Amino acid sequence: MDINYRVSIIVPTYNSQETIEECLINILEESKSFDSEIIVVDDNSSDKTTGIVKKFKLIKLIKLENNEGVGNARNIGADNAKYEILCFIDSDLIITKNSIINLVKKLNQNKTIGSVSAIQKVINLNTKDWSSNFVCLKSCYGFEHVEKEAEFSACASEFCVMSKEILKQVGGWKSLRNAGGEEFDLGYKINQLNKKNYKIIDASYKTFYADLYTRFKRIIDRTEKYIHLFLKKRKFDTKGSFATLNQFFSSLLTLMIIILTLFSFILNKSVLILGLSTLFVVQIIIEFNFLIFAKKHYGLKMIFFSLFGIQVINLGIIFGAVYFIFKKVILIR
Repeated sequence: MDINYRVSIIVPTYNSQETIEECLINILEESKSFDSEIIVVDDNSSDKTTGIVKKFKLIKLIKLENNEGVGNARNIGADNAKYEILCFIDSDLIITKNSIINLVKKLNQNKTIGSVSAIQKVINLNTKDWSSNFVCLKSCYGFEHVEKEAEFSACASEFCVMSKEILKQVGGWKSLRNAGGEEFDLGYKINQLNKKNYKIIDASYKTFYADLYTRFKRIIDRTEKYIHLFLKKRKFDTKGSFATLNQFFSSLLTLMIIILTLFSFILNKSVLILGLSTLFVVQIIIEFNFLIFAKKHYGLKMIFFSLFGIQVINLGIIFGAVYFIFKKVILIR
């Protein structure tokens, strides 16, 4: 056992009966090499999650009376943690060997580091839904060329480490329902402390990715919440696939395709075809690297599905932006 590291591992959960047991077995195995405690914060689950967690005698369970979101659950776990180093792991993850200890070692490397997160593996545990493979690719894309580590604007909430002091200084996790997005908020606040957020390849995980329709709904809410943050920092991310300049232009092209299609009845047929073809070609050029990435992992068929999936994701971003404008302009009045 490495007594130099003492870590409080916090697992927020809600209706996770299908994944929580395997997740906890995995964490217990990984935490044997250092001094740790495992705290599961159940956000008022209505399924068998609580009963499953109670079978693990070495794990502390906190059952909340009200469902107030994963950010709140993480904060309560942190408030009840006895160690200075906090590790947050979502209840549907399977982490790879030595990931926790590698995250902690990086965190302790120097005082300029505020948080360290794991990188997603292109492994989708949800084998029943083909569209979730696309969601898996979209979630993992952007980090495939990272050789060792990369600085990132977000603190990846699903699997990360930070000190209790840093979490206290930034005011804890923001409790955002449905879509998440709290990782961007926390990452921004850590940057405001002149600290950096890192992702490292020596820590990774695999998980169950949602289907495309579920992702679409989350993207709408996620975009509306992220725009608030973007207006503060005024720059795009260079890593990942959500808040990048490429994603912005791809979404803009989808919007132009929609507008052109809506006005097709007043346009010359040749002009319409030329316009739509040009927009599609430009979009394919922008998304070319992602399409190659998709083919590499799931074959040629995934390129064709990705062309559809890209439009769905972009549409979610457009709806999220419209929702943001509606709330700012209409509801304020």
